[in-house]
Amino acid sequence: MRIPAPHWPSVVGRARADAGPLLLAAVVVVVVTLLAGAVPPMLSATADAAVRDAVRRTGADLQVHARMEADDGPAGSRIRHPRLAEDVDDFRARATDELGPGLRAALRPPVTTVTSPTLKITDGSVLRTFQLAYLSRDGGPDVTWIAGDPPRPTASETAEVPYGAPPWPVQVGLSEADAAALQVRPGARIPLADDQGNVKKVQVSGIFRPRDSADPAWRLLPSLLAPVTGAGGMGTTRFAGLLSRDSLPDARLAFGQDELRRTVWFTPEPSRLIWDAVPSIVAKVVALKAASGSSGARDGSLKWETRLDGVLRDVSAQVDAASAQASVLLVTLLAVAVLVLLLAADLLVHRRAPALAAARQRGMSLPVIGGELLLESAVMTLLAAAAGLGLARAFAPGVSWKWMVPVVVTAVAAGPAFGTLAAARATRDRRVPANRSARRWVRNTVRLRRAALETGVLVAASGAIVALYQRGIGGGMLPASAPALGALAGALVLARALPLGTRFVLKRLLRSRRPLAVFGAARASATSARVLPLMVLVTSVALASYALTLTAAVGHGTADGPLSLGLLRLAWVSAVILPILGLLGLALGAAVGAPERWQTLTRLRTLGLRPREARWVAAGELLPPALVAAVGGPLLGVLLTRLTFGSLALRLLTGADPALALPWWGLGLVAVVFLVAVAVVVPVESALRRRRRLSEVIRAGDI
Repeated sequence: MRIPAPHWPSVVGRARADAGPLLLAAVVVVVVTLLAGAVPPMLSATADAAVRDAVRRTGADLQVHARMEADDGPAGSRIRHPRLAEDVDDFRARATDELGPGLRAALRPPVTTVTSPTLKITDGSVLRTFQLAYLSRDGGPDVTWIAGDPPRPTASETAEVPYGAPPWPVQVGLSEADAAALQVRPGARIPLADDQGNVKKVQVSGIFRPRDSADPAWRLLPSLLAPVTGAGGMGTTRFAGLLSRDSLPDARLAFGQDELRRTVWFTPEPSRLIWDAVPSIVAKVVALKAASGSSGARDGSLKWETRLDGVLRDVSAQVDAASAQASVLLVTLLAVAVLVLLLAADLLVHRRAPALAAARQRGMSLPVIGGELLLESAVMTLLAAAAGLGLARAFAPGVSWKWMVPVVVTAVAAGPAFGTLAAARATRDRRVPANRSARRWVRNTVRLRRAALETGVLVAASGAIVALYQRGIGGGMLPASAPALGALAGALVLARALPLGTRFVLKRLLRSRRPLAVFGAARASATSARVLPLMVLVTSVALASYALTLTAAVGHGTADGPLSLGLLRLAWVSAVILPILGLLGLALGAAVGAPERWQTLTRLRTLGLRPREARWVAAGELLPPALVAAVGGPLLGVLLTRLTFGSLALRLLTGADPALALPWWGLGLVAVVFLVAVAVVVPVESALRRRRRLSEVIRAGDI
């Protein structure tokens, strides 16, 4: 089988002749590809920042406790355990191993604390409390002893203490601030007693200074560095004494079997957290808590406590809501962009219809015609998409291909499909039935097909809105498409109502004595059956109004979270881009009908119509679609907002249900812009066709 080869001079000639419409379509592809390619990576980066910010603000540490092993001796006594600090290190290593590699990679090095119950300083002064604490992690935290020595053992390493023996002595170190506040020096004893009045013998061995007071380990026990006011209740001041590896066994004997509490702290490192890792981290944390031993267990099982899973679930819900809301805005942009590309393809085929028909009549096959048009559109689209992706890569941390597919497919396929169909229709040899009923049957068949297609759009819009109500904004692509499909359905209804309105106005004006109004209404009635231009106008205005309303709602209720600001920026971009696409659709729609319109007006000029009056007639033709879009578009946008606003889950971002505040100034501005655009298009068209002489029309012999 011989593959048909394109006729390159025809391909190049058509592209040169229609460089303007092709360039407009390319600009639309560049803009939409830029947004569709840049928004998902930016949203992903924003989600990473939101996760880090939430963890940084909440400080959701993981804590794990375990009961110390009993130190009972053989003859009713307790035995000093000289390697207790090593047991604490083993406990930290065991807890670290249970984290698993994924969760462990997101955490800072663990810190172990062993703390005593809170004691009272019994010197008769103001209410002050004291706590003995052991603080350890790999490599620190380091201290410098500026007076005295580190705490040392107060007895032999394997001493035995009978139950009921006098208080066991313990040495601790004090920070400079604590020592100054307590007015003690090395060798001094601190008068302490617990809540039951049991005296504790605690001696100050030395005074230290932290080598790095900003070490995160000190954050867990700030009273080790300086007195903390209010830590033990209103009006109290907390002090703490630092235990060493040598004095930790003595502290164990100084208190009851279960009074010392050992804890391993794992602090999340925000810079290591990314959005993609959140599900696995949450699953691991939940598994640790599920396998955690009960608080009443007397064995050495690990007991995990953390709010990290709850914090990550909350931020996940916010990110999911922001992603779904961003999807709503992206779908609205894609819907209008696809309509504009279809309109641009319609304009292109309208301009090329005579040439395509001539080529077909000269014997060119439909596959060759379609192939040449496909080659042209593919080159244009791929170059434009590459430019859009290049810009997206320059402004965003990455690019996404998923959202740009509908636009690229439409830009590639619409022109060839329309052109091939136009060539086929121009040369088809189907005969028109002579029988009246047969002709009526053909017309009804066409109407039924069109009605089935339009009914499908209405059913899809209704289903999307119902799905949005039932599943919420995170229920998939169908709920996210509810505003766009609703706007398309509303635009379709208005497009079907416009011919009825124009015919009604024409009937009323036929009785009047204002010929210009009659001419304008007649032209409007003749062109009002074109559905695509009006759908572009109404859909763009309605969705721009929707984006403006969403912007106002998020802007009024937003906090300063990165997610809210990202969604607000995307809504503003949508509110700006959508009217621009609508104005482009207005210009394309006017360009499609411009040759026929100005040919008619030129003919009327031969009958005495002046140029200024011709412009009024042209405005009368273009004004009804713009007026319908200016009035019906904002109302449709408000209706869609009221139908879907409660299901958008904006409270997850704003912290509360935002009030629906309609930005009437913005809606009015969009409507006025479209009406003003008509006043601009008409003079431009008139100026472009001013060079056409009346003699050309007369010589054409059409009058």
